[in-house]
Amino acid sequence: MTSIILTIGILSNPTLIAFSQQSVSITPGAPDEGNLEPYAPNAINVVLGSTVSWINEDITEHTVTANDEGSSAAPALFDSGPIPPGMAWDNMFDSPGTFGYHCVIHPWMTGRVTVG
Repeated sequence: MTSIILTIGILSNPTLIAFSQQSVSITPGAPDEGNLEPYAPNAINVVLGSTVSWINEDITEHTVTANDEGSSAAPALFDSGPIPPGMAWDNMFDSPGTFGYHCVIHPWMTGRVTVG
């Protein structure tokens, strides 16, 4: 995990805020229903304000879509849309909680981000 530490304030009273960047691989062969880890790692823990980057290392498009897909009145918490092979998509998590996600194209592909 890579962390960036920012110092804010006057030298006599600094405040430290930690932000992190984590990566999740969409693994080769991810859509194979026998693949036990289509997103690697399948579950990650991050601090509030972290950005997670999903990198598509497979040969087909995939999505990263919150399990609560929303509706026309209230869209999904997050939805990458199709991520082409070799490309990445980032999402910043600014609310605490546990967020399950899946691939809309291959719904058996699932993962989880816990923010806290």
